[in-house]
Amino acid sequence: MDNYYEGFEGNPEIDIYTFSENEKVGIEMWDGYFDEIMRAIQPVNGEWQSLAYYYNLYEGWYDESPWEIPNNQEALKQFESIDKSTLEKIPQEILIKIIELLKNNSSNSIFIEYT
Repeated sequence: MDNYYEGFEGNPEIDIYTFSENEKVGIEMWDGYFDEIMRAIQPVNGEWQSLAYYYNLYEGWYDESPWEIPNNQEALKQFESIDKSTLEKIPQEILIKIIELLKNNSSNSIFIEYT
């Protein structure tokens, strides 16, 4: 797992991952980085959709963790819609890795875990 949580121990953590040969493969990060990425997603026709819907209503991974992303293609589309130039350097790196994870595992279960 790529670690973007180091130095933030004691703060909330978000992990996005899948399993490959029974091992977690993905990204672990400080919740603040994930917040910056999620806040960059814009509503569609004035409504939150897909992951942004769950994020803005504090549902999904906040209620049940680990939580399986219900539609990897919709999630990928949302993350790809983000203007990377609006993000700080580390959240940009994380966003690129999230997109890569979703592209490479579109038919696999992908989870978001909040701890």
